[in-house]
Amino acid sequence: MNDEVEKKRSGGRNLMILGIVAILAAATTSAVSLYLYHKSGDIYLDCSLPGADCPSARANSEENNREENYTFPDSGNLDRETLEKYLKELENSVNRIDKLENPFESNSLSDEALGI
Repeated sequence: MNDEVEKKRSGGRNLMILGIVAILAAATTSAVSLYLYHKSGDIYLDCSLPGADCPSARANSEENNREENYTFPDSGNLDRETLEKYLKELENSVNRIDKLENPFESNSLSDEALGI
């Protein structure tokens, strides 16, 4: 009978150790992932953050740039005038991209650089 009681105590102790190890592993992996999330700069692109207000910023940007954006028609006649207008708009976009000094830095994703 004493053996059964000792086995139950040992099982409970092992279960407690397993629980503590699982909690420590979860806390460690969460801390590492949050550190990498912040260090990589992805935190600045997350619209789910409180105060990020991305949808309204996008809406304001779309309203302000609605006249500037040109979309090539999906259907219709392709004439010289339409093609020239498309190429002009494409050239404007390429020039804007070429003006970026360091396109792979985190500040190139700022609101000012993105026109938001």
